[in-house]
Amino acid sequence: MSQLFLGEDEMIESRVGDITTDLIQAIGKVCEKHNITHDEYRKAIDFFSEAIDAGERSLLFDAFLEANIVASDPTKTTGTTAQVLGPFYLPNMPLLDNGQLARPNEAGERLTVSGSVLSTEGGIIKNAELDFWQADAEGRYSSFNEGVPQYNLRGKIKSKNDGSFLLQTVKPAQYTIPDQGPTGILLKAIGRHSWRPAHLHVIVRHEDYQTLTTQIYFRGDEYLSTDAVRAANDDLAFPLSKNEEGSCVAFNLILRE
Repeated sequence: MSQLFLGEDEMIESRVGDITTDLIQAIGKVCEKHNITHDEYRKAIDFFSEAIDAGERSLLFDAFLEANIVASDPTKTTGTTAQVLGPFYLPNMPLLDNGQLARPNEAGERLTVSGSVLSTEGGIIKNAELDFWQADAEGRYSSFNEGVPQYNLRGKIKSKNDGSFLLQTVKPAQYTIPDQGPTGILLKAIGRHSWRPAHLHVIVRHEDYQTLTTQIYFRGDEYLSTDAVRAANDDLAFPLSKNEEGSCVAFNLILRE
């Protein structure tokens, strides 16, 4: 449908209509190809109802769809590759004065994270807010897993005047997404495991640039190519090197205007 002479509301309505029509047609073709029975159709509805009742609505879509949506977003074609937000983000975490994300007694291998925040033209971006969160050395997220201190391994830092940033933390562990409910059953049914490679989450915000949500991975991780949520990619995988405290990883974060 042409949108040339439509207002904003009409354009949105037209786009919703076009996408819904294409989606219904695509589902119809799958039903025809596989001779879907009415009993199978009802079981599919029951499956989605069970996923919602089990609190897995977000998890289900994260595991099977969100990475595709992020990858196909035409507004994010330059700069650092965007990634799924995931279900473990918490807003309003504190600003870290000294860049210490990990507690002094935090278990695990120490990890120094460094780099710069830059524009797509290579210019430095100072005073950008970097909002980090991660799993601990056992693959657990604070506020979502028992036995983890509240708000552990969550916090914000600011890029310096030269655009650089420095964070002290521990290396996160690989972990499985919840796999005992409907989402896990479906993953197993299509031959996929539930493991995620080790990674750091970060949201980068600056008033003059688009907000970036992404994840940072480590080269050599055995689950990079088979990530349970199909999010990991080589562009966001960086090598680990050793230092006196443990390991270090360096990367730049490129923001779009």
